[in-house]
Amino acid sequence: MKVSRGLKYQHRLQQLIFYGLLLIVVASVAVLSHRYDFTADWTANHRHSLSPATIELLEILDSPVTIEVFISPGHGYQQAIESLLGRYQQHSTQLQIRYIDPVTQPQRVRELAIQQQAEMVVSGQQGQQHVLDLSEQSLSNAIINVSRHTLPTLIFITGHGERDIVGDNSFDMAQWRHQLSVIGFDVQSLSIQDAAQHSNTDDNAVWVIASSQQLWPAADIAILQNHLQQGGNLLWLSEPETDIGLSSISEQLNLNFIPGTIIDPNAGKLGLEDPRFVIVTDYANHPVTSTLSSVTLLPIAHAIQIADTTSDWQATELMQSQSDSWSALGQLTPQQPETVLFDEALDIPGPLLLGVLLERSISKNQQQRVAVLGDGDFVSNLYLGNAANLELAMALTNWLAADDKAIQIPLIKTADSQLLLSELQALLIGFGFLLFLPLTLLMIGIGFWWSRKRR
Repeated sequence: MKVSRGLKYQHRLQQLIFYGLLLIVVASVAVLSHRYDFTADWTANHRHSLSPATIELLEILDSPVTIEVFISPGHGYQQAIESLLGRYQQHSTQLQIRYIDPVTQPQRVRELAIQQQAEMVVSGQQGQQHVLDLSEQSLSNAIINVSRHTLPTLIFITGHGERDIVGDNSFDMAQWRHQLSVIGFDVQSLSIQDAAQHSNTDDNAVWVIASSQQLWPAADIAILQNHLQQGGNLLWLSEPETDIGLSSISEQLNLNFIPGTIIDPNAGKLGLEDPRFVIVTDYANHPVTSTLSSVTLLPIAHAIQIADTTSDWQATELMQSQSDSWSALGQLTPQQPETVLFDEALDIPGPLLLGVLLERSISKNQQQRVAVLGDGDFVSNLYLGNAANLELAMALTNWLAADDKAIQIPLIKTADSQLLLSELQALLIGFGFLLFLPLTLLMIGIGFWWSRKRR
């Protein structure tokens, strides 16, 4: 076929137009990619993106924060830590990142007592905090702590047989105190008289009543009543047959404690033989419970009741027991619960309220917060590490300290990719590799041999 000169010119012109348009598209994409940034995280647990709470924290960060990273060049953690910090820098200009080689700067290592490779030291107007793991939760909480204008104070009231915040016994709370100190709380243990004097200089201090075992004197009750009347925040961890003499405080808070101990027959599903362990799966839609990763376990709890819904307190029913639980009256011995049965004439059927959050406005700029729970064992050394007990305890204290940003920063966990096979499935796979796959390959080989032989 003979191609005319005109067709040749048209073909060349089409080529020139095509390459010109291609260059324009490439240049446009280059300009747009330089001006705009778009990323997508398709991983199962969004491990390559930050939570909305962390992004909000970074966007409102109003003071400089320096992060010193102690890592040797070429270390295995270098790429992971650069990726994590890069995501943080995308949302704030207040962050200053410094990478320090521990080998070339040993003086700085000794000065900050660096313990390991990839350790980060976060510095701000509230001092310094070390971060030992590459998790969003640890780094974001460190940024919150060093950038706070004031450190929140948590005062544990003593003098009435309360739990010891420095004791190592199973009943004590040394582990919880350590966790609170790590995230920046000023944790103190004071008599109620000393706590009252401290609160005169720190209006935001949160008082904690941790399972009082002895009678409260009238003078101490008066101080506690005044603390609440003046807008003080309170965390009350109650227990069956404890907090003797505090009925006037529960009346002030518009609450009643239901007599008896809650029995939960679902405890056996977790391998617990004692049904006095209450498994909590029903939570309110509230920031305190929004990031809980699993159930919480409350050992030997009693129920709470809101007395009057018309009071000035805004009450939130934080969590409750399951519908087949009940409150059993009378003393239960450690041997008895295995055989205890619901008594329609005496016991109180579930579901039963286990935790209440109370909130009211004291002034235009001050909000009073109170949390009352029907159990204190869940924060003890023995049970703090079970289920989501620690997550609940930390979220409660952050909420009481009005630090809602810290509540919502989740712990990002690796998605479970474990393959569980039944005996039959494992047997079939084993026979498949041992017999079926070799026989299949043999038959394919015989087929090729036969087809070539017939040619």
